[in-house]
Amino acid sequence: MLTVDTPILVRAIDDDMHGQDRRLSDASLLVMAQEVITRLSYISRKANPDISDVDLDAFCIALLEPKADEANRILLRARERGATHEKLCLSYIAAAATRLGEWWEKDIIHFSDTAIAAGRMLHMLRDLRMTMPPVPVRGHREALFATAPGEQHVLGVTMAADILRNKGWHIDLQVGRTETDLCKIAHDGGYPIIGLSASGADRVRALARTIVELRIAAPRSLIFISGNIVHIDRDIAIRTGADAAAASMAHCQETLESLYQAVLRAASSAP
Repeated sequence: MLTVDTPILVRAIDDDMHGQDRRLSDASLLVMAQEVITRLSYISRKANPDISDVDLDAFCIALLEPKADEANRILLRARERGATHEKLCLSYIAAAATRLGEWWEKDIIHFSDTAIAAGRMLHMLRDLRMTMPPVPVRGHREALFATAPGEQHVLGVTMAADILRNKGWHIDLQVGRTETDLCKIAHDGGYPIIGLSASGADRVRALARTIVELRIAAPRSLIFISGNIVHIDRDIAIRTGADAAAASMAHCQETLESLYQAVLRAASSAP
């Protein structure tokens, strides 16, 4: 079994191994992959999966293939047969994480396999948002801003919230919250946009864990990452399954406006 100190060669944890230049360390990538698999496995254990072992194995194998096409087709066919968002999340993606975790522990698959599968599952959780009804538009720009769980640097996100409030945004700022707290706040609040702030690579684990939970608790919300971690790794959104990332205050404003316009378009195109 690989450890954090084991030398590894792995390309970006994205959907199809496009191979962006890696800025996070191999150790950080390993931790993130472990966390995605662990959190999804935990979620799966709380559900009653209704997918056969044969179908689940086929989905897992598809997640490990050079391209994600077949895995995406499996989810699409399940949705066409009437699978709900919850079933796709729990009976397919989360259950697959449990199975892949078992394969990893038995040395059937390697870290690079798990990293690719973890990235794909994060993207699937994000893309399943498209199957949900659009978030109701309340007539003004609104977002939830929060620090990643365990994050101690709060000045930046506090300043960003104040600046955006002065520009007409309604920002609910939450700092020092656990992922459980944030998921409840996001679920109950129905925010169209959620911004997570993190300062360094040591927060990758918390980001991965929180985004997994938020994708299930608030599937209609768009999620973006801000803070110094975006300077460290410009591909952090790709790696964690977020919708966008913003490094500077100006970029944050542009990103928020772009996400808000996407919410408006989705609402206007709804039947």
